Amino acid sequence: MPSILVTTLLAAALTAAPTLAPTAAASAAPGALAGYRMVDLGTLGGDSSYASAMNDRGDVVGRAQTANGTYHGFLWRHGRMIDLGAFNPTDVNDRGQVIGSRDDGSGGYVWHRGVLRQLGDPSALPVAINDRGQVVGRTDAGPVLWTNGRARPLPLNEVSDVNERGQVSGGVSVPDGFHAALWHSGRVTDLGAGPFDRSNTYALNDRGWMIGWQFSAEQFQRGILWRHGRALDVGTLGGSFTQLHAINNRGEILASSQATDGSARPALWRHGVLHDLSLAGVSTDGEVVDLDDRGRIAASIRPVWGVSRAVVYHPR
Repeated sequence: MPSILVTTLLAAALTAAPTLAPTAAASAAPGALAGYRMVDLGTLGGDSSYASAMNDRGDVVGRAQTANGTYHGFLWRHGRMIDLGAFNPTDVNDRGQVIGSRDDGSGGYVWHRGVLRQLGDPSALPVAINDRGQVVGRTDAGPVLWTNGRARPLPLNEVSDVNERGQVSGGVSVPDGFHAALWHSGRVTDLGAGPFDRSNTYALNDRGWMIGWQFSAEQFQRGILWRHGRALDVGTLGGSFTQLHAINNRGEILASSQATDGSARPALWRHGVLHDLSLAGVSTDGEVVDLDDRGRIAASIRPVWGVSRAVVYHPR
């Protein structure tokens, strides 16, 4: 995710920016996507839950309210919500290993089959884990890649994801700017930036395709796909901005995008077209979070005021 400095600059620019005429056509035809069947993941006895991440087996992690009103981490698997206790999960791999941090501030951990293993550094904040068990995250000393429990400092200023090849997406500070970057086998590749010399990554897939953002000339956040050494603006739903959330190994990208009426809509980029997911039954009252290789979408919705529910949308 963007650094505090970059996030602050982004928020300020979005607030102050003038209206931008639409620059990309959206798919608005009903039936452009198959519909979705929604599954409510429930709670741990309270009213609310929200999703943080999903793996390719359909397991979901997040936080859920217990009967006494406190929030615990959860792993939802095979229709059952497992209570992870005072834990804040951030990612889960296909082996069921869950990373996150404890509520007591004692640092980052890996949860697996009921056992919590500390990453070692009490300042560790894990961000992502691949199926090999490699973890990327941040410490007070900077970004780190953990492999078999051993920490390797990374020559990046931010990290966002790690794929099965051990490639790490992130960002690097440059004079008067911040650039999206890729680290692999000791080498950093600067992906460049657009207007205002600012960009950053959100995630990458196993093909090495990365998603992130850069500004438009009018100072709006635009969703960017980096592949084969080139940056592609995925467009909007007719409005001014798009934020990307996840990319799967099929090259599909989960997003939120502004429509022509100014509202933010859930969206899916597929084969060069950005589709409005609200036309396929995905709620606009909530946040889409993650996407797996079967096209399932993890999200949090607000069924009534003051209540959040973690859900999974299954393509029909």
